[in-house]
Amino acid sequence: MQDFSKKHYLCAQKTTNCNDMKTFIAILAALIAVPMFATAQKEDNVWIYAENRIDFGTTPPTVTPTACKYRTEDNITSVADKDGKLVYWLNGTSLYNSQDEVVYSLPEGNVAKCMYGLSIVPFPGRDNVYLFVYPDLVRGRMVVSIADGSKDLLHPKITEGYKVFPYSANYDDGVPLFFQKYGSRDFWLLYSYNHSIKVYALTEDGFSYTGDEYVLPNVDNSSYYIDGCEMTPDRSKILATTSINMSLFIDLDTQTGKIKNINPIKNMTMEVFAFSSGNKYLYYSLFESLCRIPVENLGVISGNKDFLEHSEYVGSLGCRIGDLKFLTAGGLYFLNLDDGNYLGTVEYCDSEHPVINNKWLKLAKNANEHSVSRFYAFPKTYCYPFGFVADEKCGGEVHFRFSDVDCVSIHWDFGDGSEAMALGQSVEHIYTSNGKYTVRLTANYSDDRPQQTVERTVVVRNILTKLEIVEE
Repeated sequence: MQDFSKKHYLCAQKTTNCNDMKTFIAILAALIAVPMFATAQKEDNVWIYAENRIDFGTTPPTVTPTACKYRTEDNITSVADKDGKLVYWLNGTSLYNSQDEVVYSLPEGNVAKCMYGLSIVPFPGRDNVYLFVYPDLVRGRMVVSIADGSKDLLHPKITEGYKVFPYSANYDDGVPLFFQKYGSRDFWLLYSYNHSIKVYALTEDGFSYTGDEYVLPNVDNSSYYIDGCEMTPDRSKILATTSINMSLFIDLDTQTGKIKNINPIKNMTMEVFAFSSGNKYLYYSLFESLCRIPVENLGVISGNKDFLEHSEYVGSLGCRIGDLKFLTAGGLYFLNLDDGNYLGTVEYCDSEHPVINNKWLKLAKNANEHSVSRFYAFPKTYCYPFGFVADEKCGGEVHFRFSDVDCVSIHWDFGDGSEAMALGQSVEHIYTSNGKYTVRLTANYSDDRPQQTVERTVVVRNILTKLEIVEE
């Protein structure tokens, strides 16, 4: 006769061990993540634009003139700390600190020629250490250097040429673009050169090439390069302009750094464009008109006719505009190009009825006096991506965490027919079957900030489907 007293339920034991270990990991991760999530949305609060310092951390935003003079064809790029305080900003000639002091001068030559060539991001895992990127047209390379302010934030130690990428001085084909992993301070670097796109990882250990290279689609046997791009606030989609009458809609996976799809759109008609803060629409201008197209349509349309048929007219701006930009905290901003004195806004951008305000914020300096070309590019700013993190436990239990503390309520659709309204940043849900679920989060705010929605696919694997008895 078999001795069943020595038998045990293997799955139950594994579940207990799994729960003990994962509970410890979850607590540890939560302790690390909470301060990061609590301040994430403040990191793009400060702009340096045409000798204007614009602080969106106040209501209304505070506009003051900068203490230095500059002329550049490139857009300014800046980085603030997690409390929204400006740390460094970079133009086509120098790297400045928060006191507008030059802490590093770029090599002599026309380094500012390349549009969209400048970037500044925090170095993952290193407090007060930042990485900045600029094109060196004289030497024909894209240079990644480090500003280490860990000992003195105002006067950082500069490490030149930490990483160097090939770059053609004759073609603006080296476009570096950083995007983040969900729930992480690590970055992916998307770099286009010589008609292909390469992906690099930037972590605490530095740069590493992932080995992924994507050849740009060959359309009508035309040779072209990427000369600019805009990214959705959740960092999952890119619309890149090229040197020919075509744009590329790039679908990314921010968890793996993989490019899932590149859709070429030929002869797309628009001047400047930006994605809405809820990732729902692409806004673009035609002369003095503002139009928009659902982001979901960009992955399937192929030409200008399709593009216009899927677009809708939003309204008249009442002026020519130089650039569009969405602040992560909400709202679309545009420059009144006719006088250069005002930033306008478009409110409720993800709703059915957007509202255009042409003269919303008066600048301290006239933007038209500080541009040497027809481009009036708003600054690029670093910010933590809008999104949520899903941690799977045992038995179908999944813990969800959202990264924005400013919302007043969160509606969760768990993709299995269950929904929940939560007031806090964390929520738990138990699935009854293994599989893939599309989870949708909708965040609501008490002010004029528009409702934001983001979707992610969650894979549940740890539901035990068979009870196995093992005899010792």
